[in-house]
Amino acid sequence: MTILLLGAGPRLAWVRSILETHCAPAGAPSETGAETGAGIVVFEGPPTHEALLSLTDRPIDALVLVDHFAFADGAVPEAAALAEAVRGEAQRAVLALELSRRAARTLRLSGDAEDWLNVLTTLLAVPLPAEPPATCPPPAGPITPVATPLLHSYLEPLFAAPGQGPSEGQIGSAGILALAWPREAFLDGDAPGETLPATVEVAGRARILAYGPYLPLPAGDWQATAFLGFSHDIGRLPFILDADTGGAVARGFFEVERGGIFTLVLDFKVTDALHPIELRLISQDSALEGQLALIEVELKQSLPQLPA
Repeated sequence: MTILLLGAGPRLAWVRSILETHCAPAGAPSETGAETGAGIVVFEGPPTHEALLSLTDRPIDALVLVDHFAFADGAVPEAAALAEAVRGEAQRAVLALELSRRAARTLRLSGDAEDWLNVLTTLLAVPLPAEPPATCPPPAGPITPVATPLLHSYLEPLFAAPGQGPSEGQIGSAGILALAWPREAFLDGDAPGETLPATVEVAGRARILAYGPYLPLPAGDWQATAFLGFSHDIGRLPFILDADTGGAVARGFFEVERGGIFTLVLDFKVTDALHPIELRLISQDSALEGQLALIEVELKQSLPQLPA
């Protein structure tokens, strides 16, 4: 039986001790990282391509997620490091989702650990131990919400997705994983490295107006819908929205003729689940006047139906 264990901290260590006691053969310690072998594989630290690739052809009987939610360690990143912290959390969530899609079963453990021992022994199909083990440590104290517009629209749906079927969390009845990247996640093409402002001057030469957000998405087919607003004085002007996924660049075209709010739909494929995705909004011609607002980009992925 191969069990993958994802998490961090003393509660992960407690779950690991239970699994080692009842699952690993005598004298066979659990593995750290995705190395070859049977038994328990523990993932701690930043996700890596190597770890994910090493499990491509390996049967996974169960994936156990311990306290699997964004910023579970309670640390609040400094403002200057927030973007990198969000990216790291997103990679952790994407890794878990990729592994859950390969696992025969996904088990989530969070909150009060009173029933965890029963859950784990049921998973292993073994009786409760005659001598109760040490008590699982309590969860971390109250978690301070991290102030990022990506928390509710992007991170939380990703963390909620592993092991969930249609109609649960952000996965709708049709089996759709729905995420969103708000305007604040993108960068200003006229001021590289700066957050995209609420409105962008279109006047001037053809150029990249917005780019980013350099965040990962689970592998598979995706549909992006960009919500764009244009001022009343905008003239006829063509635009490009492209998506660079590392392996390929998908491109969509749009021509605006008047002010208003419009949508641009772009289909693209992700093959490298941990690669940071870059979207670019590009004006194709020079303009004398007009303003543009990138409101948000909605992202949807159709998921395979889970067996009943």
